[in-house]
Amino acid sequence: MPNAASQNWLLISFDQWRGDWLYQPWLHLPYLQSIATEGWDLRRCYTSSPQCVPARVSWLTGQRPADIGLTTNRPYTVPADAPSFVRNLQQDFRYTTALVGKTHWTPHNGHGDLRDNVPLLKALGFDRAREIAGPRALARLECELTDRWREAGVFDLYKEDLKDRYRDGRVHCVRSTVLPDALYPDLWLTGIALEELARLPMDQPWLLWVSFPGPHEPFDVPSSWSRQRFIPKPQSRPPLGPAQLVQAPQGSVLDGKLQRWPHGLPHEAVQALRQDYANHLELLDAQVGRLLLALERRDDVNRTAISVCSDHGELLGDWGLMLKGCFLEGAIRSLFLHRPPGGRAAWRRLWRPGRRPFGLTSAMWAAMGAVSNPSEGSFGYRLRRMTSPVTVDYADEVMTVV
Repeated sequence: MPNAASQNWLLISFDQWRGDWLYQPWLHLPYLQSIATEGWDLRRCYTSSPQCVPARVSWLTGQRPADIGLTTNRPYTVPADAPSFVRNLQQDFRYTTALVGKTHWTPHNGHGDLRDNVPLLKALGFDRAREIAGPRALARLECELTDRWREAGVFDLYKEDLKDRYRDGRVHCVRSTVLPDALYPDLWLTGIALEELARLPMDQPWLLWVSFPGPHEPFDVPSSWSRQRFIPKPQSRPPLGPAQLVQAPQGSVLDGKLQRWPHGLPHEAVQALRQDYANHLELLDAQVGRLLLALERRDDVNRTAISVCSDHGELLGDWGLMLKGCFLEGAIRSLFLHRPPGGRAAWRRLWRPGRRPFGLTSAMWAAMGAVSNPSEGSFGYRLRRMTSPVTVDYADEVMTVV
């Protein structure tokens, strides 16, 4: 049944934002930090899986990757009748629902046109969807953004640049994008999100999901957003082996990562990629600021909740490693913030989540329940009732976070 008290929900997601890179002194993130201060900040929030596809399918369906049989990135299409919190909002609470950005709920390893996914996204509960892929898959998959690249004469240049960046298995190339600022995926997407925000109704609740493809590599922040600052070195690799406190069992996912980079990464490359990553976070924070400014101009701003999350982290040189796909903290710790309409009252901020772990998928579904049916409990009320420990699935391994 529709709930007269249902809140609008602006849901913002990022791809590969480390959960511990929010309050670092070398970062300037005023908009996200304000959301965290005025709402709920889950400092220890953990993804369901440290890779895009299983984590994102888990978001949508509320299911563990191991229960779906999807514990690594592989070609996968979410069934049209799969559980979907978006469909719940649309059908049970009469939400108008819109999506812009990356989903990764269909295969991204081949060629095709993402606009062919619209019937599936409608079946999952979206009234409107304008989907793009991640930066590497955009070289293969057509969408509204690649149309703009062709019109501007930069698509072939982008594909050649991407091919060179990843030549011979290299993943740590750092240099500015060849795209103009207006067509850089995260900057372009903000404009599309503002268009969709302006279309949303004032007389019924809505969900707008803005899913940024950054700060996922390649490390290519536009030169206009690039600056240098002091960033501490990553966590060094500890001594490993049977006689040491830390072990990487043969054949484990961590062992596979260590074999890929047995001697770590070049110091200069690590420093450069960490600088680029920090610059990308600041670019994304500014995009959040643009969305908040537009939201403030709407008459329904005081009925709108905001959630911010990331699907998983990025190692950024920890243990001499990159990317994710293992159980190190930098890979499995995600971002999750939730600000109810108007923010939390000062006296309510006395209770904080503390240092206990929370599951990312559970937090997202708790936020969905809080915005759609606040009479049955706020987000904080639901947090208090979430159980520990948290499980993280990857390949045929499971990690328990306590």
